[in-house]
Amino acid sequence: MNVTTLAITSAVVLWLGYRYYGAWIATRVFGIGEVDDQQLPSHSRENGVDFVPTRRSILFGHHYVTIAGAGPIVGPAVAVTWGWLPALLWVVFGSFLIGAVHDLGALVLSSRNQGRSIGDLCAEILSPRVRWLFLIFILLALWVVLAVFAFVISSLFVARPESILAVWIEIPLALLVGWKLLRGQSMALWGAMALVVMYCCIGIGSTESVRSLAAFDWGENSAGVWLAENAGLFWLVMLFGYAWIASILPVQKLLQPRDAINSHQLFLALGALLAGLLVLSVTGGWQLEVVAPAINPNPPADAPLLFPFLFITIACGAVSGFHCMVASGTTSKQLASEQDAKSIGFGAMVLEGGLAVVVILCCISAAGFANSEEWAAQYSAEWVGKGSLLARLSGFIHGGAAFIGAALPFFSPQFLATVITVVIISFAATTMDSATRIQRYVIQELAESIGWKFLARRHVATAVAVLSAAALALLAGKDGKGGLVLWPIFGVTNQLLASLTLVVLTTWQARRRRPILPTLIPLCFLTITVGWAAISQMDRLLNAESIAWPQVIVLGFGMLLQLWMLLEGLLCIRRSKECDQDPTVDPLGVVHS
Repeated sequence: MNVTTLAITSAVVLWLGYRYYGAWIATRVFGIGEVDDQQLPSHSRENGVDFVPTRRSILFGHHYVTIAGAGPIVGPAVAVTWGWLPALLWVVFGSFLIGAVHDLGALVLSSRNQGRSIGDLCAEILSPRVRWLFLIFILLALWVVLAVFAFVISSLFVARPESILAVWIEIPLALLVGWKLLRGQSMALWGAMALVVMYCCIGIGSTESVRSLAAFDWGENSAGVWLAENAGLFWLVMLFGYAWIASILPVQKLLQPRDAINSHQLFLALGALLAGLLVLSVTGGWQLEVVAPAINPNPPADAPLLFPFLFITIACGAVSGFHCMVASGTTSKQLASEQDAKSIGFGAMVLEGGLAVVVILCCISAAGFANSEEWAAQYSAEWVGKGSLLARLSGFIHGGAAFIGAALPFFSPQFLATVITVVIISFAATTMDSATRIQRYVIQELAESIGWKFLARRHVATAVAVLSAAALALLAGKDGKGGLVLWPIFGVTNQLLASLTLVVLTTWQARRRRPILPTLIPLCFLTITVGWAAISQMDRLLNAESIAWPQVIVLGFGMLLQLWMLLEGLLCIRRSKECDQDPTVDPLGVVHS
């Protein structure tokens, strides 16, 4: 077995899943095309800021980059601890059987209901009793995402200062591209030019003088010494300031063009990776050898059990609750035609699964680790989930650089490794600024539901979103690790959110007299696996020498909410079967309050 065989097999299965299962889900299950496009919120509520009809190619880039972030890279890079076979199977089949159905359903439901979030729609689909609780749970999840992603990005800036120039230059480049797009210019042309400038900046940023400047190695002057000692804090402030501004600007000025550039950046990197794989397949390169076991017989003693924690560790590459917040948060407000929903909602998730496959292949091949002994030293000695982000990603960074280097041998391995690092940081930054915008939406929905009109204002809600996340990040000190207080339970709570979304979708489908098995079966699977993981984690937390009460409270809240929503869903489905026609839902699936 070599990398080429695994890559081709995975690609064929993913394509078939999108081509046939995706088409059936889109037409027969969710009924895409049954609603007139002018009813979509991008048209009916167009305001030039959040609600903007957007071309499919640009919206796909935004949606894909936002849902991906660093998730499909970090999760698979950690999960191969148990061996490549379970990780690969979960990514390939989970992405189109569960994740893509989850994402597409959230997008269609929200776009047919004025771009409201899944949490807000609970009031009509399930019960008004669960709306506030679900919105608060989403609020907590996004709060942790913002704090932790800011810490991760700032840490990467400190560890890899050669990436700083290329990452920050993307902001003015995105503003320029957005300005050109508003004037009818070509995204392909201006996006390509932006990428050329970014890659030039990677080369410039790697020079010793610029790298020293970015690392605040300014000598003995007081400003340089202070910045060098507080580099993490400086970048945290800069990142939160950027997220604040980016989340209130009209989407077509910064969010859309930046995400389009990032998506082109990823497609170029994936194309180079596949080209390198092809070259090595033809030449018989040693890098294609699989050095990791299919099932690791000697996982680290402190690693959790494969079942159910594989399905928690790999989230974004297969199914992730965060995706429902994106689909029903920013994407639904920009969907210009419902016919675009399949390629954006379903297709982006399948392509994200493809990215996760590439990460797995890099981490199990001789390109990432020279031999099985080197791989075991990384993955069998201790649980890979510990330590720094760069330690977790070393296999992907160096393996990816080796694959690309086979197709582009005139670039140095260090330059290619920096390119991959820039891709990771750019994705994480995109997730951060989109999450800030989504958090603002959630705060506004909560404020409107309780009549606090002042808090529902755009700038006020944004201030609350940013300042609260910054406060959490700085809770543990100026290094910004405060978000890590809740991060150990984020994997479980994120998948709890996915199962809660499937509760809403299954109930919605039942009330519309639509097939429910495509959402009910994934719901049952996630309920078992996530429930098992949540109980295991709760048991560990309560039996620790020092109980982490913040984690216990948030995790317990999520477990109770899941049980409550499951009961509400069962009651709604039972009532819908007893009635010939549900008066609150019309045949097109538009919910009426």
